[in-house]
Amino acid sequence: NNNNNNNNNFGNNGGSNNNNNNSGRMGASSGGESAPSGLGAIWAAYNAALETKPILTKALTSLVGFSLGDILAQKFVSPDAEFDVKRLARMAAFGFLLHGPVGHYFYGALDRAIPGVEPLKVVAKVAIDQILWNPIFGVLFFGFIGAAEGKNFDQIKDKIERDLVTAVTGSWKVWPIAHAINFRFVPTSQRMLYINTIQVAYNVFLSFIGNK
Repeated sequence: NNNNNNNNNFGNNGGSNNNNNNSGRMGASSGGESAPSGLGAIWAAYNAALETKPILTKALTSLVGFSLGDILAQKFVSPDAEFDVKRLARMAAFGFLLHGPVGHYFYGALDRAIPGVEPLKVVAKVAIDQILWNPIFGVLFFGFIGAAEGKNFDQIKDKIERDLVTAVTGSWKVWPIAHAINFRFVPTSQRMLYINTIQVAYNVFLSFIGNK
């Protein structure tokens, strides 16, 4: 996975531009770089966390993505209803416990099985994600939310049979293009951040269909 090395390339050129015998200038060049600040520091810290604690970092990323999606759904899709904190907790828990960790392993395995960013490989990854993984994800989502609501097996089964096709076909309106960009340009380690950025809006749809 060569994409994982992209984040280490910044800052390595500052000391090599003036390759001369002036040791004072070389010393200043190598030791005078300032640490990133503001958004740069946050980005650096996030990438460091991806290296040291990838599963936890991606789980927390998905927790934020699913929480924001549900908040937006409750505020704008059902603005007249009382805000449901338990519903928010269920969506956040799904992001933290399943979406982030499972996504870490799935996309890591997919990148190992089909390495590279050539067009045919990108198409293959998108097809696997949308034809195979998408329905599995839908079953996991409806199953988790239903169990968290206290529904029994038959109720969860009915929910899946009633809404899975809607969820899958709704996904096809968003994710094929989004994942084409994902698999072509985004490093493996940052896939969950990219997915959750897109998924904040998509989670509004998921939250609505999952809790109706």
